[in-house]
Amino acid sequence: MNIEAKKSRLFALYDKYAELARPFFASAVCEKGCADCCTSVGRVDIVTLEGMIILKQLKSLDAAVQKEVQKRLKQNRKTKRESKFARCAFLLADNSCMIYPVRPFSCRRLYSIQRCGTTGPTVHRQAWEAAEQVQLAIRQLDSSGCMGHMSYILQLLSDARFLKFYVTDQLSPQNIPNFAANLGISANRPARPLTPP
Repeated sequence: MNIEAKKSRLFALYDKYAELARPFFASAVCEKGCADCCTSVGRVDIVTLEGMIILKQLKSLDAAVQKEVQKRLKQNRKTKRESKFARCAFLLADNSCMIYPVRPFSCRRLYSIQRCGTTGPTVHRQAWEAAEQVQLAIRQLDSSGCMGHMSYILQLLSDARFLKFYVTDQLSPQNIPNFAANLGISANRPARPLTPP
């Protein structure tokens, strides 16, 4: 399947989850400018396909903005290596998201039925379980890629060798460590099949 077809299926999965979670999201207290999930969530993981979509969106922005985001992504990677919470590189000064239309599933699935503060989001178990199923489907869709923290995946996509392996469907669990040593990145096509939680 080509990348464009995969992108269409990815957005269909996003829509499917939004439909499944709509009854639960109705009681969410989240609103524009509330950025706890963008500053104090341990990991915002994405698959390689989502990384390609985000990079395309980034390239559509002003050159100065692109440069600033790259600087923030570099700082984000440093902060993550120190095992600290890192403010999302795409979060604007007013706490809105500069890539909101193409935000990854890790962001789309987050909501809370009470103010987060230091406790983190509180979600319905059924919505969490549905999200886990959709996340599994996304990984299976992007079987030639991998999954990991957003700043690391975006860094990998800047490596021409990695990109070639990915777009030619030659990325395997065996060569992921060559690109992603110590970054907590895993292949979407593991040695044994992914199973639902």
